[in-house]
Amino acid sequence: MINALLNGIMNMIIGLVSVLLKPIDLLIEQFLPDLGNAMNMFSSMLNYIGDFLVWAVSWLGLNATVRGLIVAYYTFVLTVPLLVATIKLALKWYDKLKP
Repeated sequence: MINALLNGIMNMIIGLVSVLLKPIDLLIEQFLPDLGNAMNMFSSMLNYIGDFLVWAVSWLGLNATVRGLIVAYYTFVLTVPLLVATIKLALKWYDKLKP
């Protein structure tokens, strides 16, 4: 009995929220492009950047060893500070949760 009453109240609240948010949803659908179009544009931008990078690397004449060292360096530089910050945050949380 109580379960049915709670389900009815929740359904009524969901229905009211849906009715209240319907005009906003219609405005978003009307004035913003769809997500598929945005993802296609983002993908084409990344493809363009990738093509340019391939051209730039071939123009510079970098061999595979130099490219590997550059990628390894930037991977190290970008991941180590993130790893250190994550460990510091985990230790801070641990100290706060410790009895």
